[in-house]
Parts: sequence; C-alpha cells; structure tokens
Amino acid sequence: MAAFAFLMPHPDKSPLINALVLVTLALWPGLSGGFIFDDYPIFAENPAIHVTGWHWQEWQQVWAWSHINIQRPIAMLSYALNYALGSSTWGFKATNLAIHLFNTVLLLLLTQRLLLAGWQPRNADDNNQHRRLIGHWALAIATLWAIHPLQVSTVMYVVQRMELLGFTFVLLALLTYWRARQQQIKGRRSWPWLLLCAALTVTGYYAKETAVLMPGYALLLELTLLRFHTSQPATRRAWKVIYAMGCIAALAVFTFYLIPHYTTAAAYAGRDYNAWERELTQLRALSQYIGWSVLPLPSQLHFYYDNYPISRDLLHPITTLLGGLFLFGLVGVAIAIRHRRPLFALGIGWFFVAQSLTSTPLPLELVFEHRNYPSLFGILLAAADLIWLATRHADRRIPIILAGIVLLNFGFLTAVRSATWGDRLLLPQTLADNNPGSPRAAYDLARRYMFMAQNNPDSPLYSASVNELKRASALPSASIMGEEALLLIAADQHDQHGTSIWWDSLINKLQTRSMGPETYQALDKLATERLKGRTDIDAQQLARAYDIATKRNPTRLNLHVMYAELAGAALHDPELAVQQWQQAQKLEKDVAGYAKRLAGYLLENHRNQEARAVVIQAMEIQPSLGTDTDLRALQNQAEQALAPSPSTGTLH
Repeated sequence: MAAFAFLMPHPDKSPLINALVLVTLALWPGLSGGFIFDDYPIFAENPAIHVTGWHWQEWQQVWAWSHINIQRPIAMLSYALNYALGSSTWGFKATNLAIHLFNTVLLLLLTQRLLLAGWQPRNADDNNQHRRLIGHWALAIATLWAIHPLQVSTVMYVVQRMELLGFTFVLLALLTYWRARQQQIKGRRSWPWLLLCAALTVTGYYAKETAVLMPGYALLLELTLLRFHTSQPATRRAWKVIYAMGCIAALAVFTFYLIPHYTTAAAYAGRDYNAWERELTQLRALSQYIGWSVLPLPSQLHFYYDNYPISRDLLHPITTLLGGLFLFGLVGVAIAIRHRRPLFALGIGWFFVAQSLTSTPLPLELVFEHRNYPSLFGILLAAADLIWLATRHADRRIPIILAGIVLLNFGFLTAVRSATWGDRLLLPQTLADNNPGSPRAAYDLARRYMFMAQNNPDSPLYSASVNELKRASALPSASIMGEEALLLIAADQHDQHGTSIWWDSLINKLQTRSMGPETYQALDKLATERLKGRTDIDAQQLARAYDIATKRNPTRLNLHVMYAELAGAALHDPELAVQQWQQAQKLEKDVAGYAKRLAGYLLENHRNQEARAVVIQAMEIQPSLGTDTDLRALQNQAEQALAPSPSTGTLH
C-alpha cells in the first residue's frame, strides 16, 4: 500500500485519488437511471424549479416556493441550477455523485483527526509511522463509507441531495469546530472558527433540517475525545455550562413543544400508526439499520418500505422487544467503556445522534435508507475501533487484508446495485419483485410500463401497466394512487366503461384509510386534470371524494381550494364553491391579501358571485377591512356584474 500522509507538508494524495476513482466507478452505472418517487413532485414536475435563464425573478421564485413549501432553499436552488444548465437526469445524478465525493474527502479529514486523538501510539512506535498508519485507516473507513451499498439509493435518488448537502455542512462545521477547540487547547484565538462553525450549521439547516444535529455531534466529541480540555480552566467550565444549558433547552423543546404538537391524533391523521407505535417500530428499524450497515444484503435493501410492519406493542412482533434490548445494550456498553475505547463510544453515539431527529415522535414515515447516510459512519468507526484493538499486536497485514476483503465485497455489491439503478426498467421490476407487498413499487413499475408503451393500448406493456395498477390498488396498505392512475388512463381512452369500480374503491379508501401525502397528491392530480378540461373525469364523483376528504381533514387549506375550484369551474355550483372558499379563508393568515388575490382571480373568470362572497367574508373576519379601498372596489365590481341589466332585467 502506498504511503499516505494527507496532513504532511508534501502529501502524496494518490491513495485518496485512487479511492475516489474506485467509488466513482462503483456508482457510475447508476447515473444512466431516471427519476423516481419524490423526484417528480419536488422538482421534476414542479414548474417553480424549472429555471431556464439567469433572471433574478426566476431564482427568487425558487426561493419563495421552497420557503413556503419545503423550507430547504439551498437544495432547491441546486435543482434549479441543474435546469438552468440544461442538465438531463444524468446531470442531476452526476451532481449528487460529485457532492458525495466531496463529502468523502471531508469525512476523511475528520476521521484522521478523530483517529489521531483516539489511537495513541505505543512507546516504541515512531510518530511519523503512526501518522501514516492512521492515514491508511482513515482512508479505509472513508472509502468503505462512500462505497457502501446503502449509499446507492441516497446518491442516485436525486431528491436526497438534501441529505447529501445537509451532511456537507455538518462535516464542514465539525472540522471548523475541531480546529477551534485545538486552538483553545493551545491557548490561541478560536472565536473566528467558532463563528464560522455556527454559520455553517445555520446554512446547512437550509439544505436539510438534520444540520441542527451538529451540536449533538460536537457534544459527542467533547464527551469522548476532547473532554472539554482548554488552556484556561474558566473556558473549560464555560463549555460545560454551555453544553448543559443546551441539553436542558433541547429537553425542554422536546417536552413542551415537540410532544404536544406532533404526537396528537390530528398530527398522525395521515398515518396508519400513532406516535407510540412509531417509536416502538423504531426499535426494530434502528436495529435493522445496523444490520444493513454490517451486512448489506441486496435482498434486504428494497428502497420502498411503505408496507413496513408496524409494532403495535413490545411483543407484537417480538422483534420489537429484542431490538429494544439490543439497542439499549449497545448504549450501555458504549457508556461503560467510553474512557478505555472512546472511538467505539463515539461511533455508537454518532449513530444514535444521526438517527435521533428521524426517530423522534414526529409523524414521519417509518423507514428510509437515506437516513443511514450520516449514521453509517458511526457504525464503521465503532467497528474499526474493535478491529484496531483486536489486531494491534498482530501482523499489520491482517487489518489490510480484512479491509481489502470488505472493500471488494462492498464495491461489488454497490456496482451491482448501481447497475440496477441505472436501468430504467430493471430497477422498478427488481423493486416490485423483491417487495411484492409494496404499493409504491407496483405503482412505479406500472408507470414505467406505461411510459415505455407510450400510452398505446395496442402495446403489451400497456396491458402490463394496467394489470400492475390493479394489483397495486388491491394491496392492503395501498393509497388511492392506483385508482387515480386507472381513472386517468380511462379518461385518455375516453372510455368510462367500468370506471365506477375504481371510483367506488377510491371513495371507500378515503372513508376507511388514513390520508397521507400520496392521497392528497392523487386527488390534486385528478382535480387539476379535470379543471384543464378532461371532461371524461367524472366531476360529480370527484366532488364526492373531496367532500369526504375535507370533512376528514378540515384544516388542510389546499383541499378546500381545489374543491372550490371544482365546484365553481366544473360543477358550476357557486353556492358550494362559496362555502369552500369561505373555509379556505378561515385557514389563511393573510386575510386581506388572500381575499384580494382570490377575488381578482374570480372576477377575471366571470365568477362574480364567488368573488363578492369572498370579499364580504374577509370583511366579516376582519371588520377593519371594511375601509380597505381595494376590497371595496372589488366588491363593487362584483356587484355591478351581478346587477340586473336595465334593458332585459336579467343577470349578467
């Protein structure tokens, strides 16, 4: 193995370059794949992100949309940049790969610092030789992290650029924090580095909220390696006070904000489980993540986990209790040996900190592979520390051989999985075959079949798509996306024969099953297409569906908006439209602004009765608006349009 001295004055960077090339080669086949799942609603089918030039207004629109809808503007701006540069799907995925490679370099730099602090040389060891040895280990850990099969879906699933960028800023912040603390230990000025660390953390939040975990990682460094050491005792006490206050504040936020706001029945209205069941299920999910990290078998990596079994109590299934015992035992061991094996304790703590936000009672989905992107490093670090301990007095070729074996296996599995992700038909087929109980996998396969059939009913792939949608719709955990697709296919063919079956199924699911994001997405798609003029979509049935949805979730603004649009523009029922507009207005914070925009839109479309009702209700909600000249003008315009004609005595 070539000498590695990344931190030396004249470093030989060839091993790092070779490692990056190896990672690139393993992931390269996946670049030819297409978009998948949330790629479509977040940016691929989102016109707000489709920037075509360099006009400030377009970029401001991207920022505004992100701030309102997803609050991750840095990631959204990066997608817009891809569009502005004319990127194909290959370009989007290549950008993700470039960020992943950059993260690999950052992780290598951090790992070197951690290993040098945690693995002290023996008395007989030469310091330069020890540093070179640490360089080898750090490069091996960073490469294994980068080339791990779990990373394929995170890198090639373009929407998870949010995860990649969030971790980029966390790593940069940790490197600056480490530099600041080393400066403090040496009695030098550290505040510029601490300010930079804070700025990087805040910036990372706008890529993904997981950047707020950076103080948690920093606390782990203090508890295991840094031990709050400084050149001044007063500074050491200050750090302890700061972290103690931070822990108290975090506990207070968790207790008095997160739990009351996010564990209610209303918060979990779109899920098939409650907050307690979600936390129980995480005992199994986290244990499974560790299993994937150590033994990433392709048959266990499904990407779609929408049919993941829910833990109803500790004994159902029994693996819930076993998973909990395993996790608590792991934490106990890490705490018990934290002084003797600080890197092992750091690795275990890192895993739990990385998973802490997505494992809280927030009403998130149960399992996603990309949640392991940061946490995988913790497992690899803990495993490396155990191997270092076991082979410290053995032949130094043994860890090299072990690393080589693991690297070859991971690289092979990653290349195979990446090749699957690079084949636009093989990927959905594989996902559906490996997890036949997943409605999302079935829907994704049906979508691919229909795309390849080019909506031609004479193509055998067209029939395969319809059959797959029917299978998806019948699965126990399926949303209404299958029915939505079948109804749109029938509308394309102007064939309403048999559609009552799909409407009945859709209505039944709305009445009996939880309504998650996919349900709202499907309803919105049907309503949007009907409002575009596709009259083969039954507006009466769709209104019935919206009536159920608005009654089950009366606080969702967009449901009332789309229902009102459907009632006014498709059903020509202004009274029903007014009723829904009024419900929407009650949910809107900016009553005046919303009423002006809405009334103006309705007047432009000659829906005068609705416009007048909107203005009148705005004045009822906020009586002070009675003197608003703009609203008064809109009201007068609506009333003049509704006034009887002098010549005919009829209404306009």
